[in-house]
Amino acid sequence: MECRTLDLTLISAKRLKNVSLFGKMDVYAVVFISGTFHSISGTFQKLKTPVNKDGGPNPTWNFPMKFIVDESTAMNNRLTLVVKIKSVGMFGMFVNRQLGEVHVPIKELMESMKSDVKSMQFVSYRMRRPSGKTTKGELNFSYKFGEKFSITAEEPVTANPPARAARYLSYPPPPPPRPMNSRTGLLGGALRRMLRACCLVVVEVVAHVVALAVVAGVMWVVAEAVEAVDRRY
Repeated sequence: MECRTLDLTLISAKRLKNVSLFGKMDVYAVVFISGTFHSISGTFQKLKTPVNKDGGPNPTWNFPMKFIVDESTAMNNRLTLVVKIKSVGMFGMFVNRQLGEVHVPIKELMESMKSDVKSMQFVSYRMRRPSGKTTKGELNFSYKFGEKFSITAEEPVTANPPARAARYLSYPPPPPPRPMNSRTGLLGGALRRMLRACCLVVVEVVAHVVALAVVAGVMWVVAEAVEAVDRRY
């Protein structure tokens, strides 16, 4: 099959939603192409940037990545570049918060790339929530496609591989979806999201209270020590 390399440099994000109650956020990005997997392992091509320490709502990475895409599958609009932006939980012990994500069809990137330009092309996209609604922030990255080359089914390939590759996959097919009342499903999803958000807020508040209590305890011990020295002299 005819493939191309996709050279991607994740540059930065701007004006993200600040979910940290104290201090600046430590932000990283997870990048993969939806619709691609390894024909043997069944895993996605997935990469992660380093964490930008104290970058807050304007993190910078300038992190290069490389993917392999099947050109025919991409031009049939079945491949999508997915970038998920996340904030590291407090002290690295609590759950990471997702700040937003970007979905870009590979076909759109291919059609936007000028054939006579060999250098990286810069683009910027608005952040969205998992539901698809827009949220604060934008993502900046540059990209270019390499020359065409051919690979066999045993190498990393795109979705919908030939039937002979299916024998390597040992996972059973997923069960059929259970029927659900649409109104009940929407209400249940909204309730779960609200409870999850409340739990995250409570966890962060408790963590900050504990941190303040520790600081206050240290300051009290120091004050007692200073007072004891004053009494002695």
